[in-house]
Amino acid sequence: MKNSYKLAITAAIVGLGLGTLNVAQAATVSLSSSNQGWWSTSDSNSNNNDNYITGNSSANSYRNFFTFDLGALAGVSTATLQVKRFKGSGNPIKTLGFFDVSTSADVLSQKNDNPNVNIYNDLGNGKNYGTFNVSTVGNSDEILNFVLNSDAIADINAKSGKFFSIGGALLGDLGIGEQYLFGFSNGSSAKLVVDTDLVTVPEPSTLSGAALAGITGWWLKRKRKAFQAI
Repeated sequence: MKNSYKLAITAAIVGLGLGTLNVAQAATVSLSSSNQGWWSTSDSNSNNNDNYITGNSSANSYRNFFTFDLGALAGVSTATLQVKRFKGSGNPIKTLGFFDVSTSADVLSQKNDNPNVNIYNDLGNGKNYGTFNVSTVGNSDEILNFVLNSDAIADINAKSGKFFSIGGALLGDLGIGEQYLFGFSNGSSAKLVVDTDLVTVPEPSTLSGAALAGITGWWLKRKRKAFQAI
């Protein structure tokens, strides 16, 4: 009888172990920017400045960037860049483009190396991740959503386990004077919201497996006592 009791308990433990296996399920993941800011052709900057203005202001030209640590993220099917509007100026509608970035994340993070024409150019050229018409007026606290295209999604999946950077630039004729988006944008991290089908979560059977193991152990313990009493 002791041997059959041990065998049944072993089976219950195995059942509990099977209940903790992970499976792939679809999920939405939000990543906060690990670093963000601007690069200019003429203005100096600080590593502590997370302002992401893009456009022209005070006779200086700016382009912004957002860097995300992708971790083990993979299997991404959609990607949306979320940024707070803050303040715009100039013509009522601006054309904003997002681009791939060849400059490495560690170099981008050294904003105190501004100005740098090469990095400035990199942030507004290359593979286009999407072009959007953005109003220069609106609630400064509004979160703007920019749905990135298939080129961005492909690059995100290709850079799983690495840093992924996005460059932003105003396109076309900006006009004269103060012409910018995202002015005074300090203290708010951009987010990259993605849908992915490769996030592992516990199986629904985990709880039932644990409950079954507990009930089985309790029942066998009572049966053992009953046989001992005879």
